[in-house]
Amino acid sequence: MRRSTGGQASGSGRRPGRDPASPLAEKHAVCGIAGIVRFDGAPVSADSVALLTDLIAHRGPDDAGVHVDGHVGLGHRRLSIVDLSPAGHQPMPSGDRSLWIVFNGEIYNHQALRVELQALGHGFRSTTDTEVILAAYRQWGEACVRRFEGMWAFAIWEPARQRLFCSRDRLGIKPFYYALTPAGFAFGSEIKAVLASGLVPVRPNHEALRLQLLYRARASNETTCFDGVLQLPPAHNAVLEGGRLLRSRYWNAEDALARRGDGGGDHAARFREEIARAVQSHLRSDVPVGACLSGGLDSGTLVALAARETTSPLRTFSVTYPGTVHDESRYIQALRGQVGNLAGTDTSPDGRDLIDVLERSTWHYEEPVWGGSVYSWWQVMKSVNAGGIKVVLNGQGADELLAGYPRYYPTYLRQLLLSGRAGALRRNFEGFRAQQGDLSRLGLLRELATPFWPDWLRRAARVAGRGTAFDDGFLSPELRAMSSPAAEALARRAFSDLDAHLLSDLTVTRLPELLQAEDRFSMAFSIESRVPFLDRAFVEYGIALPAAQKIEGGTTKVVLREAMRGIVPDATLDRRDKQGYPTPANEWLRSYGVEYAGDLIGSRAFRERGVFDPPAATAAFERWRRGQVPLAGLWTWLSAENWFRQYVDTPVAGWPRHARAASLAPAGANRTGTVPEVTSAAG
Repeated sequence: MRRSTGGQASGSGRRPGRDPASPLAEKHAVCGIAGIVRFDGAPVSADSVALLTDLIAHRGPDDAGVHVDGHVGLGHRRLSIVDLSPAGHQPMPSGDRSLWIVFNGEIYNHQALRVELQALGHGFRSTTDTEVILAAYRQWGEACVRRFEGMWAFAIWEPARQRLFCSRDRLGIKPFYYALTPAGFAFGSEIKAVLASGLVPVRPNHEALRLQLLYRARASNETTCFDGVLQLPPAHNAVLEGGRLLRSRYWNAEDALARRGDGGGDHAARFREEIARAVQSHLRSDVPVGACLSGGLDSGTLVALAARETTSPLRTFSVTYPGTVHDESRYIQALRGQVGNLAGTDTSPDGRDLIDVLERSTWHYEEPVWGGSVYSWWQVMKSVNAGGIKVVLNGQGADELLAGYPRYYPTYLRQLLLSGRAGALRRNFEGFRAQQGDLSRLGLLRELATPFWPDWLRRAARVAGRGTAFDDGFLSPELRAMSSPAAEALARRAFSDLDAHLLSDLTVTRLPELLQAEDRFSMAFSIESRVPFLDRAFVEYGIALPAAQKIEGGTTKVVLREAMRGIVPDATLDRRDKQGYPTPANEWLRSYGVEYAGDLIGSRAFRERGVFDPPAATAAFERWRRGQVPLAGLWTWLSAENWFRQYVDTPVAGWPRHARAASLAPAGANRTGTVPEVTSAAG
């Protein structure tokens, strides 16, 4: 490991104290950033920063570095994707060493920006996008991020101004976590790095935990399940100066709605053009790029378009479950047959490692994970790593942008009802009901009315539906009594208008959860996952599409299906049953996890957490064990208990014991006090 102090290289070697059987010891375990700024002026040691980056070594196994400047320390782990030479080493200084940056992500238009900046007099020593960010910041200041196309989280330290500038990409593809207290500021690509700084105690945020357990959603896009650890929201900059953090928004997805047209024109042709351009930009890399391929429309679209851009066969990676209802093989094979120029790798796990994956995925996700689809997600990334590929394309964002989930239909029907569009309402009502098969008219009417019910009636409906994933009857009385006014207000506002619902899912509730998983499960295996559907220009185009191009007559993703006709097999375009990564995880829990689940749910720790209602949870588990009822939330319960054991029960559970010493407070100091001011400015 290379570390530098004040710009000078010093020291190397592995840190001691790591248990090779722990999740931290994964050898598979792209880029990761971390940093510490002390407010008392005391120096930061290179070792204290290296501790943070060691915890996220899986994100960047190719190189590591630390830069210390008195009371400030920056750390980096590198996965080499662009400019594989030592010139890409981070933390990276500007030519005159007046700026230092740590950066995670990819700026896809960095070559065009480099040409523009060279014309303005800037010189470059490398071909990295990192150096382009430094030059762009020097030329255009904080507004430079408006020119970037890509995914990013970075921090730039200016010693002369004693100022730290931080930024996160528009959709939050790359993570940026932080903690701010009277003692100082710590940031990192993962929560565990922030916690290891010692700046905040490891305590659960019960309101965020309740929402995660019930809805797999958040009240905002800045909270986490850890008290005192926040996220820089997507599309935000932050400036740390004089102990204050000033945040500002530089992009707003909602602005795209103002450019919505009248619905005319050839939408399919324009759609093909826009998504093809996004795919082309996301294929730029100095290492081979592969793709994850399920049997669905989103990944099939990306694979079909990417294969047109590659001279050698595009490597694809799929998880299949032959002989089960979860098997997607026939759709995968149909795509390969029609597209050509593909080199496919299939993996068919048998579920014997189910519990190991549950535990490891919880460690990497850093919050309770929500269901068995996590298993397939994990396995496909494991397969990519085994195939020697560092960069893959994946289809996140299409559902939230193009109304791909059936849950958007009740919202759209409510919108048609409230706007008095009787003909469209009747057509879509019957079309959606026909697609759902077993949904009665009464059931659909209840779906339409639910957001307008008073709280007591919604609660009664959840109790009547005991055993579903959204049942708070299994939570402790304390958590049940909690309210989340912000989340409930957001839901009421979103569920009466399709645009509002999609924007909420895209920027606050659903997509942030999926992107967190995309980031963690790919980076657990040192893989960079790219998401062309979240290309900035494509997102703005997609938001502005008329509603009928997204959802109509029982069909979701209308324009995508029409645009890809003849490119993606009809069997894929016409299917309506695709939901995420299908997996037999719930069945496998019965085969391989009953005793394990019983031990966790029957444990004293589970009973005394104050999170679940022990009698209700135990009774439901016993009914599930006997095969009497399904238990949709069981995977989440087990993950939640693992999360507590890995992160909360012991303050530094799972990471080196000497992390206890990484406190930012001076020796003997009390780290309580007034939290430094965090303010927001319109951007």
